[in-house]
Amino acid sequence: MENKTVNPRRRKQILQFLDKEHKVIDKYYEILEKHMPFKKLILEMSKLIKEDPDFYDPYLVICDIFGAEGKTIQARKLILEAYQRALNRIVDKEGNFPKEMIWGWLDNRHIIRLIDRYASELWEQGETEKALEIFRNLLKSNPNDNIGARYSILAIRLGLGTDYEKQFATKDMLGYLDGFKISNWFSEHRKKFPDEFEQWFSLVEKENK
Repeated sequence: MENKTVNPRRRKQILQFLDKEHKVIDKYYEILEKHMPFKKLILEMSKLIKEDPDFYDPYLVICDIFGAEGKTIQARKLILEAYQRALNRIVDKEGNFPKEMIWGWLDNRHIIRLIDRYASELWEQGETEKALEIFRNLLKSNPNDNIGARYSILAIRLGLGTDYEKQFATKDMLGYLDGFKISNWFSEHRKKFPDEFEQWFSLVEKENK
């Protein structure tokens, strides 16, 4: 899978990326609430993509379905398409991410989710250096790290696979992680990689004072 995308028309790095509101978002959640069969759901999500190809959550829904159906090639092709579209909107001619792309701005979240997912896909395929580069960009542009990029970075540096999160899965809530456990795990092991986390940790401490 490709990783480096540049936008030759954008000469300077974006200082703060704030995506606009996407009109299809209400339709998106309405469709999800209907719990449609996969075939129908793919059709409806495809319509949303056609209406607004730069709202990325529908791509992820279709990729999830393709994954469940064993259609790995189709899933990778679709997520690459979405990733390249997203990067074309946020990077400069050198491929630099925005200095800030915060999760706290709600309309940024679909982009951050997509980029995180793409990095995880690279990781799954063994392209760990490319995945690390993307996770680092996510962490640097959003130091509060609501998406958990720091955990993925640490797991890769420890030589773990994408299934590392299983050890932190909650027993009561399917699909959720025990925040206390994963936070303790991170605190214990991040010290092994000061080159990776010291600058980030100092920044977070400064912001929280």
